[in-house]
Amino acid sequence: MSNTDNELIRKALEKAEYETLKKKAMLNQIVIQAGKNGEIVRVPAREVFQKLYNEPVPEF
Repeated sequence: MSNTDNELIRKALEKAEYETLKKKAMLNQIVIQAGKNGEIVRVPAREVFQKLYNEPVPEF
């Protein structure tokens, strides 16, 4: 794979992650993350979306 292919794949994955998290946040769903010690943590998607992307959650 060339660097261009890798970059296209990376951008597509970033977009998919953004869209998935945005939709979960809009639906007030929970996402599962690993905690500092590897424990499973349930976090509101709204909180994660706002922290990662520094933008408000859109409304339907």
